[in-house]
Amino acid sequence: MEMTAIADIPVLLADGSTSGLASIVQQFLEQQLVDSESRRRRAGRLRGRLGLTATDYRASVTVDFLGSQIAVCDGSVEPLDASIAGPYRSLTELLQGRSNPLIEHLRGRLKVKSRLRNPFLPLRVLRLMKLARDGAR
Repeated sequence: MEMTAIADIPVLLADGSTSGLASIVQQFLEQQLVDSESRRRRAGRLRGRLGLTATDYRASVTVDFLGSQIAVCDGSVEPLDASIAGPYRSLTELLQGRSNPLIEHLRGRLKVKSRLRNPFLPLRVLRLMKLARDGAR
């Protein structure tokens, strides 16, 4: 497991993950947490497993929000609490806090699914990512 420490919430590339998508997701999350205590606190409260699939590249990653750390691994690791699938560009815009998963789902650009036990996970992840765009620290 490769680890990049970020204050209180490390972001890991788990299980020897080497895909470009896993690296990009890990880097985006790391950038969101590095200079913001409020984002680290928010990330520390997130619990759940989110699958992200770039449908145009047939690549998937799983992001585990575990409270004390975030782990990113290649592939779709069941059980997922939520999943987001769509073109690579739409996923990166989501990760950059430039789009809303529900609006993109309604527009047909992303397919968003959540389990009943954690129905708001995609929105909570969006809120974590949007903080950087809004300039909040």
